[in-house]
Amino acid sequence: MGLREELESRFGSNFSDSITERFSHSADMGFVPQLVWSGNIKLNLIPDYVIYPTSVEDVVDLVKIALKYKVPIIPYGRATNRYGNALPVDGGIVVDFAKMDKVDVDEVNSQAISEPGATWKLVDLAAQSKGLQLRTFPSSYDSTVGGGIAGDALGIGSYEYGFISDNISFVDMVNPRGEVVRLEGPNLALASGAEGITGIIVRAGVKLRKYAPTEAIVLAFNSFDDTVKAIGEFYREVIPAWHVQVRGPSISTNIADRFNAKLSRGKWNMIIMYPSTRSTLVEPKIYRIAQTFNAEIYEGEWTGWWSFNHGVVAALRSKGLLIHQHGLIHYTKLVELVNELKGFLGELGKLEPNSGFDLDIDLEKREVLLVNAFTEVSLKYEDKKIIYDLAKNTLMMDSFIKVGGSLLSIGIFAHKYAKNRLSAMGKTFQQLGVDRYEVIKKYKEEMDPEELFNPGKVLDPKKRGKVVLEIVGKQQEALRFRFGIGLAKAIVPGGEVQGFTVVKRYLDIFADYAMQCIDCAMCVTVCPQFKLIPQTPYAPKGMFDFVKGAVTYYYLKGGVDIPDDAIVELSGCHKCGLCDGVCPAKIPISSLLVRLNGIVARKMPEEPPVDVPLLQDPELRSVNDNSSDIILWIGKNLVDNPNVAITVLRLLKLVGAKAKVIGTTYDSGFMDYISGGEKLNEKMEKNKSVLASAVEVITIAPEDYRVFSEAYKDYSNMNNMRMGFEVSPIELRLLKSLPIDGNGEEIYLHAACFATPYVGEVIKRLTDLGFRVRKVEGCSGAILEKNLGKRADKMARALGAKYPMLVTLCPLASLKFKENGIPAKTLVEFIAEKVGLTTVVTSSTKAKLELSDSEKQELRNAITTSLLKSLSSKSSIIADTVTFTSSGIDEYKKIIEDVIVEALSDAGDGIKVHIKKLLENKKAQGATYDDIVNYLSALIRELSNIISTMQLDPIIGVVINQVKGLTSEQFDEGVLRQTLILLVRENEKVIKERATALTADAVS
Repeated sequence: MGLREELESRFGSNFSDSITERFSHSADMGFVPQLVWSGNIKLNLIPDYVIYPTSVEDVVDLVKIALKYKVPIIPYGRATNRYGNALPVDGGIVVDFAKMDKVDVDEVNSQAISEPGATWKLVDLAAQSKGLQLRTFPSSYDSTVGGGIAGDALGIGSYEYGFISDNISFVDMVNPRGEVVRLEGPNLALASGAEGITGIIVRAGVKLRKYAPTEAIVLAFNSFDDTVKAIGEFYREVIPAWHVQVRGPSISTNIADRFNAKLSRGKWNMIIMYPSTRSTLVEPKIYRIAQTFNAEIYEGEWTGWWSFNHGVVAALRSKGLLIHQHGLIHYTKLVELVNELKGFLGELGKLEPNSGFDLDIDLEKREVLLVNAFTEVSLKYEDKKIIYDLAKNTLMMDSFIKVGGSLLSIGIFAHKYAKNRLSAMGKTFQQLGVDRYEVIKKYKEEMDPEELFNPGKVLDPKKRGKVVLEIVGKQQEALRFRFGIGLAKAIVPGGEVQGFTVVKRYLDIFADYAMQCIDCAMCVTVCPQFKLIPQTPYAPKGMFDFVKGAVTYYYLKGGVDIPDDAIVELSGCHKCGLCDGVCPAKIPISSLLVRLNGIVARKMPEEPPVDVPLLQDPELRSVNDNSSDIILWIGKNLVDNPNVAITVLRLLKLVGAKAKVIGTTYDSGFMDYISGGEKLNEKMEKNKSVLASAVEVITIAPEDYRVFSEAYKDYSNMNNMRMGFEVSPIELRLLKSLPIDGNGEEIYLHAACFATPYVGEVIKRLTDLGFRVRKVEGCSGAILEKNLGKRADKMARALGAKYPMLVTLCPLASLKFKENGIPAKTLVEFIAEKVGLTTVVTSSTKAKLELSDSEKQELRNAITTSLLKSLSSKSSIIADTVTFTSSGIDEYKKIIEDVIVEALSDAGDGIKVHIKKLLENKKAQGATYDDIVNYLSALIRELSNIISTMQLDPIIGVVINQVKGLTSEQFDEGVLRQTLILLVRENEKVIKERATALTADAVS
């Protein structure tokens, strides 16, 4: 058994080696990926595996496995920092603590016992429920306890309570020998500030204070000089505030404009927070400072995103790319620091692209300031020239050191500042007589000689991750241009880096918006799907980090392939919009995910219509009235779960209703709608005759409701169609008509994605009938995934583990739940039970037919063989054109696109021969027409799944080797590889359409 097999055997579903997980764990708030994108530093930021431990025992076992195979292990919280602390530098295993987030409050000792994956926000909320609250927490409120301790962060409340290390009673850590050790007092130096290089934090005691309402006053100063003097007064007068923060004039203006914050535009705003119980002690001194320095004074507020560090980043990114550095200095050195920064950044308080800088300052305990310096550049995050503007970041680092300060964190690229940070500014441990730097260094050398624990961080690596040492060279290269950055920009080509351009081809504008993400992790905290499946790619931040990981992979491997199942994994969420509401960067996340769904939907071949003979039963047939102006739309979405349609017909008969029944051969065009496909107009035109006289259309599937209520009404004028009908979901129709007594029964109602417009009314009607309804959110992914992707299955299992029985509004979701062994029924079936009807599966209905494992493997082999054969047949033509690879991907694509499309068409024909053979075998076995149609549908689904998920690298690798043997010309292998991958991915529909373009004779 090898490493992969042992990890999978031990951790099961908490193990992953998929690209969705790996790419999503390869970026943080910082600019480390750009160092790889520059093409000169091969930092392997992509982990080989991702593990989600759920217990201390899991971590111990994981460490022992890592030791056995000598593989790096990297702890990961929320990756909201900017120094690469949570990123691999040499591959290995990333340990994501999202599933270790339990918090217990010890009221007697005023502390929270927290697992490492709990966020500071969760700890604070748990504490407040017991009349306590956090003493201090990082300005990244949604970062994790483990990450905050490992980085020994500062932040909100540090004016009174100091560093995080001042507020931790103990840390339980799995050391590099796989042992659980408890660290207290001076020994906390081994974990606090070590950034995960000495062990893995698995539990911690977080000190709490008694809860008290927080008051806030703002002083608005006219000048920086007055602000500096006021800061001095706070330390000299020892004003007993809880938190004191100063925001520069440009920052204040941007935050006020963007978030309507109570800050004076164009002034230096000092926000003073304090418990209301201390108002008589604090306020007189604040008013005296205001009077002395002629400051405007008014009541403030500190809640809201603008209060925290990432809120500043969000506000300032509106004009250009933000370059940001923070460090620690003594308050008396603030003016000296500003003068250093002015030398290369320009005017203080003026923040415009390529001109000026501004400060955000936290006053900390022991007369220490946490100073955040911000400057803007006009380039985009992914521009090739950004490496030269990052010279300013290095200069900002040096400026903190020159005035006797330090950086806040060390991470990947600031090793030379480690001693200064851990010892000179490590006041907590200085007072305990501990040289933290020497303690960590000695412990690391003795306990982790193989450098397996978070290699490349804090200390200069000697064995693993030594490539990080090249970063200093890159920094110095950039600094050589610091007085001539304009010249460097002029002589170096600009524009998007090639890897980003490639990734954007797969992910459309989603990739552009990913670069705007500020890594605050607020979306992670509110995401209902992440709460059910706490895995990083299933929250927007992880989705956006995936983009950066994909670009990085391109430069590390010479190409990248993003199959459709990865896109489905990213985008298959509920689209509830909670992330849109909290995103400080105002990214339209849910809309972007709908567009991503469309990318996959456009590639899915249309399955042949299946006529489920629902009206064969005379009793059900009596519901149908072809002259009725009320339409019951069953449609193709019910083919997979026809029992629901039968139940609907029986219920309509019970209430004496009649309607014109539209069967399963009709398609509303939902997949065309979400994909923005041109065929939507064709579907509308085809359905025109049956809808022309309709007054009401009753839908069973939420997907049909959405397309009729939105698309048909939006596009009816363009298509010269009369769309005067109302659209009614069947559930509301039935709840209005049937006398049901809920009698206090509790219902766990699964609110399917596309039922969002009417789920509120459904809940109201159920409540009025006497049911107690609990709304359950979480997308089943059934309409898009079918066999594609894993998110839907994980979501179904997660919901099933949480609720005893799910009642869903979506027939396809019901089927998905049942496929995963989860007790579930549709609301229609639930209503039928309440009125005494039982669902009956008649012999005339067809359940979804699945292929056997051997049939699936046989089809996969046929697809792989046909694709390889057809591409290989073009290798001589490709070899004849390889000199043009020097022109780049875009130009080379134009040259060989027709050749590759022809090859894909040939591959489709080869697969079609195999499918015809399978159909002939079925017919020879005596299968009926209905059986053949169902079998063909199953083949088409599996064909699409295989093509959309298959790894192209092995096939393309064979073709490239053939090309090498056919030419003596030098060529860019990376361009050839990526061009072939892109052409196959972009035209995979050609294979699907050719393979499934069967004549009627083949089926009948």
